[in-house]
Amino acid sequence: MLTSARTPRPKWLTSDEAPLWDRSTFSPEAWTYTLSREETAEVIDALTVAQNRLTGRDINRGNFPLGHVGSILEAISSEVSDGRGFAVLRGLPVDRLDERQNALLLRGLATYLGPIATQSRDGQLIRHVRATGRALGDGTVRGHQTADRLWFHTDGADAAALLCLTASETGGLSRLASAATVHNQMLNASPTWTAELYQPCHFHMAGGNVPGLPPTFISPVFSLHRGRFSTRYVRHTLLETPTVTGVPLPRDAMAAFDLLEEIADENSVDMELRAGDLQLVNNHTVLHSRTAYRDPQPPAEPRHLLRSWVTFPHYRGRRAGEADEYLRFGWLTDDQQQQLATSWKPPPAPEPAPAA
Repeated sequence: MLTSARTPRPKWLTSDEAPLWDRSTFSPEAWTYTLSREETAEVIDALTVAQNRLTGRDINRGNFPLGHVGSILEAISSEVSDGRGFAVLRGLPVDRLDERQNALLLRGLATYLGPIATQSRDGQLIRHVRATGRALGDGTVRGHQTADRLWFHTDGADAAALLCLTASETGGLSRLASAATVHNQMLNASPTWTAELYQPCHFHMAGGNVPGLPPTFISPVFSLHRGRFSTRYVRHTLLETPTVTGVPLPRDAMAAFDLLEEIADENSVDMELRAGDLQLVNNHTVLHSRTAYRDPQPPAEPRHLLRSWVTFPHYRGRRAGEADEYLRFGWLTDDQQQQLATSWKPPPAPEPAPAA
């Protein structure tokens, strides 16, 4: 991640290039739509149809038919893709359903948000977000498997949808920050560190790579392409790359990560997801994190959310790189990894520290 003369000097972003906001811009009422009793009944009816008609993995609007609620979901998808970048649908009847039915519910709702994306090398479409007792740090545990505080980050594909089934006893706040606001404040603080994040970075694939092929994919954290700004940032996978490449991260990169986290923290919108909330977040324009949490004592149910990833079809070419386009549809396939391996290069060794 050494700054190149060929890289354009970072510039101040405008609202035409990405949504710009901070914690004072919106009230919770602006980002939350609460379902009425009639709308909730419409969701239950659609789920019943899906249970009767579904014969395989293929869920579509035909076998999950929504009328008015479908229009609400389409409006939410539009707001997330082309507006502020996040929204919450409140009041889904998750407490009336078992785990399998809730997974089907999320799949059905997602058909009105955009094509669903894969979340693993073996093609999983739904992930369970709950603590397993393990902690981040060994390169195999992902953030959704822990109760730890998470750094600000983005998920795979164009957007992430979270359906809350049960909340924690304490903590677990969802925190969102405008990536463009963070970028501009970083630029004010340090143009050098901001420019560092436009350089190619190695992201550890953490066991999702084809054995024998490179264990990382390469992408910048910040991208401005065809007049649209985008970010890709997963700090723990960036920090894991030296263990698989043998090359330490540059000092400027580490400083840039710290500055990004600090500014995102200062500007974030915090929200408490309740059981029955569906949150949709844009992975190009919004950084998100979560505070540490504690589950209630048994027999109370622990915190549990279901996650899906969504693709926005009109986002084609949002970023310039081949890997970037592949990642819009979820986890890299074996064929895609084979293709990327032909041009993969290890990261360059960082420049030595200046003499004292």
